[in-house]
Amino acid sequence: MPRVSDEYRAARRAQVLDAARRCFAADGFHQTSMDDVIRASGLSAGAVYQYFRSKDELIVAAAAEALAEIRATLDGLGGTRTASPAKAVVEVLRTVPFVHVEGATDVTRIALNGWTEALRNPQLHALVHDGYAAFRTQIAALLRTWRDEGAVRAGLDPDATAPILLSLVLGYVVQRALFGDEVDPASYERGITDLLGG
Repeated sequence: MPRVSDEYRAARRAQVLDAARRCFAADGFHQTSMDDVIRASGLSAGAVYQYFRSKDELIVAAAAEALAEIRATLDGLGGTRTASPAKAVVEVLRTVPFVHVEGATDVTRIALNGWTEALRNPQLHALVHDGYAAFRTQIAALLRTWRDEGAVRAGLDPDATAPILLSLVLGYVVQRALFGDEVDPASYERGITDLLGG
């Protein structure tokens, strides 16, 4: 029997995770069953359970992937002299599909479910806590750079401002869930520019 390649395993794992995200976005964590994910994935139950033993594992994996995407976006902004607080927030919003992107799953409902689920699931709580703490550290470092470059006002306190910028991203998720398309990244960028400059 031929050996299965690492690329094949990674593709099947991604297929299961994508199916789980679609199910979570449509029905939430608690209404989604492993059977729902199996059906949505188009794979056999054995294949799905080979990669994820439970719905909790799928939830944690989906959160970890979203956090990694945001972290990579913030890392990329570190070498961009034209970046600003407004552009950074909008770039994060565009990296993770909180807005409708053709072929992508809108993860707004997944994020909202994830925050409440983190209060119940210690593994997810630790992942989210550490992920958001790392974002605050990354944002503070960016703010120091922007302050040195004159992109934000000279007296700005990066450590005090970083949680505020993070809250703008989290607040956007809540507003998208409540108001839908009435809230968009472009209006956020204008508002943040008015608040912080740049």
